[in-house]
Amino acid sequence: MKRIYSLILILIFVVSCTKDEKADVINPELETNLTACFTVDKDTLTLGEPLQLTNCSKNAVIYSYAFGNNEISNQESPTVTFEEGGNFTITLVTYNDQRHSETFSLNVFVETPVESYYHFPDNSLGLNGLPIGIGINPQNGNIFYLEKSEDLVGLTIPKFYYKELNNYLIPTSRYIADKQFNTGHGFVNFQGNGIKNIHFSRTLPELYGSQEITLNSTWLLLSTVNSATKYLYGYLKQDVNSIFYGTQKDNGIYKAVIEKRNANGDAFDVQFKTIGSNNAMLADMIKTVDGYVAFGGTFDKNITAPNITNYSPSLIFFDNDLAVTKTVEYGHTELATRITEANHLNGAYHIVQMSNGNLATYGNGELTVSKPGGGLIATHYFSMDNNIQAMISLGDSFVISTEDGYLRKYDPNGTEIVKLKYNGNFIPDILEINNKLFFVAGYRTKDTIVNLGELSVVKILYGAVDRDLNLISLESIFN
Repeated sequence: MKRIYSLILILIFVVSCTKDEKADVINPELETNLTACFTVDKDTLTLGEPLQLTNCSKNAVIYSYAFGNNEISNQESPTVTFEEGGNFTITLVTYNDQRHSETFSLNVFVETPVESYYHFPDNSLGLNGLPIGIGINPQNGNIFYLEKSEDLVGLTIPKFYYKELNNYLIPTSRYIADKQFNTGHGFVNFQGNGIKNIHFSRTLPELYGSQEITLNSTWLLLSTVNSATKYLYGYLKQDVNSIFYGTQKDNGIYKAVIEKRNANGDAFDVQFKTIGSNNAMLADMIKTVDGYVAFGGTFDKNITAPNITNYSPSLIFFDNDLAVTKTVEYGHTELATRITEANHLNGAYHIVQMSNGNLATYGNGELTVSKPGGGLIATHYFSMDNNIQAMISLGDSFVISTEDGYLRKYDPNGTEIVKLKYNGNFIPDILEINNKLFFVAGYRTKDTIVNLGELSVVKILYGAVDRDLNLISLESIFN
């Protein structure tokens, strides 16, 4: 019995050993494990910045990376550089010597530097450039802008230039005139036969006037008129004629004025408008279904400082014959005590109407939204430190720029929808081209000049956004 019992134990031991030997071959837990793994030194990087990948896979003999930008690599720990911005998924597939595979992925975001959206036409050291007007030349369809330029190194007299862009945003530059006094606003009236009538504001604390220059089709000077008693802020086309609006001194009082000119630029009808009992001006004007409506203001004009007091922004309504039908003064204004000289009335003023009829006005850093008849809906005050700011209607909304470097979009009731921090500080106007918004802006920067040190300057940039204020490439403007 003892021998039989021993034989049974020996048989059990042999069978057990045989099963364990087979388990070494087929048990996956005993097979060497394969993993796919890598890390990145950052998950957010800027365009053109190298990204280092560090492999942490186990038991792999082959590595296959796809970076999400149509590039691949078989290095164990490669470096990749992205040439476009956006979200990218990097995928690694590893293989062992038995051709088994494992997969691992990570997402990275490549930031496109804001500066890459802009074009900087001139970065000459010591050159100070400020845009004071922008538009589209109706004679050839090109974008143009007026620039006040000053050489802070050569210390030359500041000059005005007319700059026109081709479809590659390359400007041609024309010297117009030397700057007189202070100027923060300019516009061009294109007449027949290629004649250009260009207006610049011209102010001092006590001086309230303008400079008017007329050039022929070959840019030869035809006339120059400097006025200390008239400032025309802009114009509207009326068939072949133009309706200019602004302010003009009459019997010692600056009155709101409308001046009709024919196709040759000759004034044939000057109409003074009494707005309240004070001095007044019309700073912007639009055509409406019922006639016209202007954005302006009333004020006291004094011989000594403060030269301007009691300023009140106003809406002035006209019928189709340009007779005043109603005036609405904005008593809510922050500007009554802030505007103290004629220089403060020298800049960009805007009025737009939305598709629901509401009106929005913007000037001296103050935005006001009103009902079609002028009833106040909302008001926002930003800052009047920089009065070269833009506004454009998008139908059911509108966009403004503000001195703190933002583009802001509002609904028809004056509620902010979205804003964008852009790279500029001064925008005289915004153009809508192919449902995209184009602007020429001035931006504050510093130039370091040998023997002069660091100079604070303003330089020019071109930029574009879609209607939701997303930055877009400038090339898309003409596509």
